[in-house]
Amino acid sequence: MVVLPISGLQARWRPSTGRDDIALADSVPGLQGCLEYVGRAAELEQGLEAADLAVGDLDLLVVWRRREQRGDTVVAEGRCGRCLAPVDVRFSLAAYAAHHRPRPTRRAEPVGRGWYALRSTGARFRLPRVADVIAVSGAADPRRELLRRCLSEPVPASARGIEAAMASLGPTLSATVAGDCPECAAGVELAVNARELCLVELRQAAIGVYDDVNLIASAYGWSQDDILDLPSARRARYAHTIAGRVADRLGRELAHA
Repeated sequence: MVVLPISGLQARWRPSTGRDDIALADSVPGLQGCLEYVGRAAELEQGLEAADLAVGDLDLLVVWRRREQRGDTVVAEGRCGRCLAPVDVRFSLAAYAAHHRPRPTRRAEPVGRGWYALRSTGARFRLPRVADVIAVSGAADPRRELLRRCLSEPVPASARGIEAAMASLGPTLSATVAGDCPECAAGVELAVNARELCLVELRQAAIGVYDDVNLIASAYGWSQDDILDLPSARRARYAHTIAGRVADRLGRELAHA
């Protein structure tokens, strides 16, 4: 069970099957693909849909899935701005998420039902949801259109105070990590979208479902549907056992060749 930092709600990942793995393996990069995967594979309390979450909550949910399956340490890749050498920065996902946790702000106060009021002007706003961000992705001015959806009144000429309050109360996990260039020792900051970084790794791991289905079907004659209905961990154990037997047989055959 994961407590989402912005909403305070609890969420959990269902035990995955091969069908979940295929959905993930075939998902497209970006927020829409992430939403479809989370909507299929995770459960939220109070009957909420994944599209109703703040973007930072969706980010955290994916980051915790990656931690469960592949551990806490992740590597961001980029290039040095001075000498252009490749740079890898290794960091802890838990520490990264904690550093970018929501923080109270003096700029705004809660007024109930997910709304806040800016102390300086009284302007009321709510935090952007995943559905909002996806809806404005094709707009001529996505930033202004997103603000329009999240304000109870017309967007003011300057919305810096509102945007600053939103950034404190509902941060995403898209930020930077710092490291040093291994060639020239210059300080380096790499832009990191932790949600997409984790999804790339989860997607790559999920692609193995195709090999597992082929291996199990060839060995046991089971149908694709029967194999995909297996829990992912059980399917992987079957595939590992079969692969080990095949490797042993090939080894014996080579030894006697």
